[in-house]
Amino acid sequence: MTSSALPGAGALAGIRVVELGQYISGPYAAKLLADLGAEVVKVESPEGDPMRRWEGRATMSPQFAAYNRGKRGVVLDLKSPQGLAALFALVAEADIVIDNFRPGVADRLGFGPEALRAHNPRVITCSITGFGPTGPAAKRPAYDTVISATGGMYSQIVPASTIRPLGPAFSDLLSGMSAVQAVLAALHARDVTGVGEHVEVSMVGALLDFLTESASAFLETGQISSPDSRPRRAQAYACRGSDDRAFVIHMSVPEKFWTGLLDVLERPDLADDPRFATREARVRNYDELDLVLKEIAATRPRDHWLERLAAHDIPHGPLNTMGDLFDDPQIASMNLVEEIDGPDGAVRVPVPSTRFHRSGRPELSYAPALGADTEALTGLRPSAVNTEEGAA
Repeated sequence: MTSSALPGAGALAGIRVVELGQYISGPYAAKLLADLGAEVVKVESPEGDPMRRWEGRATMSPQFAAYNRGKRGVVLDLKSPQGLAALFALVAEADIVIDNFRPGVADRLGFGPEALRAHNPRVITCSITGFGPTGPAAKRPAYDTVISATGGMYSQIVPASTIRPLGPAFSDLLSGMSAVQAVLAALHARDVTGVGEHVEVSMVGALLDFLTESASAFLETGQISSPDSRPRRAQAYACRGSDDRAFVIHMSVPEKFWTGLLDVLERPDLADDPRFATREARVRNYDELDLVLKEIAATRPRDHWLERLAAHDIPHGPLNTMGDLFDDPQIASMNLVEEIDGPDGAVRVPVPSTRFHRSGRPELSYAPALGADTEALTGLRPSAVNTEEGAA
């Protein structure tokens, strides 16, 4: 297929993606492509993506809905000849196929990259794996926690005294973003060569690329970064006002931000303190300055400090929770939330932050019910998916 990029239809209008994914990395990559206007066909087993049943839901958890909006849904038994034939028919009309199986699984079941390309030489296939296709850990199960630990992410965000998984699904989401970057580059290459190619993305590799600053520092100097390494270098601080509401300050390199902060705090004497007299000194004595700033911040409510920081043009912001975020005046002004129709009525969802002034983006739609488009896209009756019956 060829992208039409019609105004208002999204930059990837006319591109078809077949997604053979479950949980997060593959589905997230496909969702990002759908947000750009691609038609995404999600292929699930008769049991469905396991994430459908999170939060005790029967078929549509909020997590599944978040990673699968804007897609069409097909159920196929890919272990059956009938299901495999239906997949090949979809791939014959597709531009991109994304999977996040363990290495070797797709080949073993008969729909590896070469098998798919036999039905469509122009198709771009993308496999997202935990550790890549080779190596001693390649075929191990690779969930986000395992990769975020192995790939060094947790060492950058979790203090050594706190041994626990933390935060969102970093490696899943970053590998999904890396996959989108790769397949879009492959689409461009196909315009030149006329043929598709296979793209491999590893979750651990995506993390390493994301952590390039810390990785490069170690490889060049032997310095091992910790969770406070970057805040120290960037001169970033977090404080609480007297009302217990938190905010952050980021002074970076320009000296004007430090001198401006002293005006905000009404503490010009700190300029003469040898611990803080230069940026290098402030980096060395980060913990001491952090305590001083926290003590001063605790004397006034947060809004007092935010107003003064803004007046002095100091980089700053409130430390928002999800409960605060959508009431933030700046966030509210950016139109980053829309209502779409869900199975139980209208629901609010975050929308893509990118803006295409000509091609726009498609109208958002909710995640598909299990197998909602099976008959329309494959001709198979839902009751026939697990049988050897023919098409409807």
